[in-house]
Amino acid sequence: MKNDRRYTSLLLVVTFVFVLGCSKTEPPQIVFLQEWGGTGTEPGQFREPVGIAVDRDGYVYVADAGNNRIQKFTAKGEFVAEWGRPGNGAGGLERPMHLGIGPDGLVYVPEYGNDRIQVFDPEGQVRATWGRTGRGSGEFDAPAGLAFDAAGNVVVADFYNHRVQVFTPRGEFVRQVGGEGHDFGQLYYPTDVAVDGNGAILVADAYNHRIQKFTPEGEPLHSFGEKGTGAGQFDVANALAADAEGRIYVVDFNNHRVQVFDATGTLLHAFGSDGNGAGQFHHPTDVAISANGEIYVVDFGNNRVQKFKWRPK
Repeated sequence: MKNDRRYTSLLLVVTFVFVLGCSKTEPPQIVFLQEWGGTGTEPGQFREPVGIAVDRDGYVYVADAGNNRIQKFTAKGEFVAEWGRPGNGAGGLERPMHLGIGPDGLVYVPEYGNDRIQVFDPEGQVRATWGRTGRGSGEFDAPAGLAFDAAGNVVVADFYNHRVQVFTPRGEFVRQVGGEGHDFGQLYYPTDVAVDGNGAILVADAYNHRIQKFTPEGEPLHSFGEKGTGAGQFDVANALAADAEGRIYVVDFNNHRVQVFDATGTLLHAFGSDGNGAGQFHHPTDVAISANGEIYVVDFGNNRVQKFKWRPK
């Protein structure tokens, strides 16, 4: 009887330790879901895709820069529509870049080649056009990416002018953020912007190999990153997005990966490596987060879009 009790106790201890071992929280991971695309000019194919955005209904819009068009897909990658053609007239496109979906549901497209912003409805009809070539307020030299602040203003990365400009939804100039340089608060070829849940402006300061954070009024708050291949370093911080949890996703162009940070710039996770397999990238160029937390990455060098999600804890 005594030995039976000892045996039972031993079983309980072993079971308890086993359960504890199995209940350890695994580190969060991002897992691959699907891909679509391929090289070409047909619907659903790409030539040098650059930008991506997801609307509130889950439709995915891709700036197919080499084909000078916008393509629209379902969340499953099913082709829906396309619009655009080479040119500088209304509806013409020259190298569309990191597009965005406004609070009004319209599609705002910065044109690297035409130095302007064109605004389309979800069916591809032109609603507005503003901007022109120059260095003055409200002018552009290769607008590259845009986002929207809490007031609905349009925040635009002005690449060759080394600055960010803020406009009303009608294209009226509000303020400038940054200026050329390498010091804190200065920018060197900014390629994309995002706005976090607190209204701060996040800038992909591409060739300073860092992310900078500014107040809504344009005062510098914080920066993180430096050139390199290690964790938290960048080799051209090409694009970024912020999710509802406050995480910041940064496309690390020449390191062929996406790195994820918290609001303070602490690295949380990284995914991707150079290649053409599932979950690999060759020079990724943009990232977008849907309302349900799905992560879309433009895989520029492989002419495709890949979709991911956080694995449940």
